[in-house]
Amino acid sequence: MRTKILIIMILSAILLTGCSDVPSEVKEEIDNYEKAETVQDTEICTVPLITAIEQAKDFQMNNSTNIFIENLILPDSTKMPAYDVKFYNEGMGDLFSDLQNEPLLGNDGQGRIVDTPSDLDVWKNKPDYCFTAFPELDGANYYRSESDVMISDWGVYYGQNMRMTESGCMTLYADEQNTGIGSAFQYSVEKRYVSDFSKEAETYSLCDGTSMSVAEAANFAEKFCNNNLSDSENNCFQYQVNYIDVRNVESGRYGYYISLCRKDSYGNFFDATPTYYFAYEEFEERNALIASPIYLWITTSNNIAEFEKNYTLIIDEVGASESIVGLETAVNKLSSVLAQGKSYNFDTAELKYIFEVTQSDYIDAARAFEQSESFNEDMRNAIIYSPDSIYAYGNYQITAIPYWVFTDITAKNTDTNCGAIYMINALDGSLRIENIDEYGNRQIQY
Repeated sequence: MRTKILIIMILSAILLTGCSDVPSEVKEEIDNYEKAETVQDTEICTVPLITAIEQAKDFQMNNSTNIFIENLILPDSTKMPAYDVKFYNEGMGDLFSDLQNEPLLGNDGQGRIVDTPSDLDVWKNKPDYCFTAFPELDGANYYRSESDVMISDWGVYYGQNMRMTESGCMTLYADEQNTGIGSAFQYSVEKRYVSDFSKEAETYSLCDGTSMSVAEAANFAEKFCNNNLSDSENNCFQYQVNYIDVRNVESGRYGYYISLCRKDSYGNFFDATPTYYFAYEEFEERNALIASPIYLWITTSNNIAEFEKNYTLIIDEVGASESIVGLETAVNKLSSVLAQGKSYNFDTAELKYIFEVTQSDYIDAARAFEQSESFNEDMRNAIIYSPDSIYAYGNYQITAIPYWVFTDITAKNTDTNCGAIYMINALDGSLRIENIDEYGNRQIQY
């Protein structure tokens, strides 16, 4: 049953008391309320994938609920298999070597590699350390020159240009000391683009005085990733732009921060959220999620100032999902559980796979530790996990599960935060909320 939202009467009264002073966003909310209906009851039903995608397009055009979607992002897909996911590092060494000779990263292959050992023996055998700290995995640092190699008093190398780890993470660090341009996260966002990148002709001046359009930046990023990263993930994926931030470096000079997502052979997208919370409350009674973002920071026409690929993964098709929950059902579910009497405006609604940890010896052991005599209440907020922890401890299962993901993004500052991320499981219609605490104010970069 649908119930007309009554709060429109209150907002209308505000308008009548002084229309000229009412902010435009309030007027927009009133317009939304006039059109919106809150869904009280939701029947979870599924439809074939192709039907779900076509119905989603129609639903966005004719949506009359209190859930409003500005950008609907759908895969060009005819099949959504069930996927088993594994960490994979067999191709990382070759990728790390190749990128040491990559001019776009400012590398000429004449640098020095320093291996960094793990601390897994100590980490795994000391529970109060294992479950309250991330493991240090085997890794390697690349330095452009010998003079860049610096060692601290406790034997830690730093000053590196590029780093890789055993779990398949790779980072190129912004060289602010030599270029004057720091990490992308130091700069505020001028504008965010979330779809139709190839059609975006808007152009910005980069830090070297050259100009680059949004479409050219998207093509640049996809070409780099598809040429370099596919082999390292056993050719399971191609890479496609997820969103583009235009960031203001200095007056009249900009850089493109480009987030890319993985795409399987059927055209389905995989999650590119930069991080999920590692706190114990996040996995105490539910499955943990694996964040595996890829991003580039482009500040000149022929250079990548910063690059990161978190975790290297492969997928194995283990079945097929013949039908999924449609967008209308997902929206109805969301409408039925959110606060009644108000509308919700989401910047994006996406159909994509999420990497979900469905079994992990590490998480099982962390839960057992919380119940053990060794645990004290002061440790509760210290218990954590990370994808590295799951990988290093061993015996895990990660499943790629399709979700309808609704985000409300604030991409106007250096943090580019969003509010709650609402996720409707596209297989069973269950709701999961990320990125928010009991006060409604937890935020992560998105």
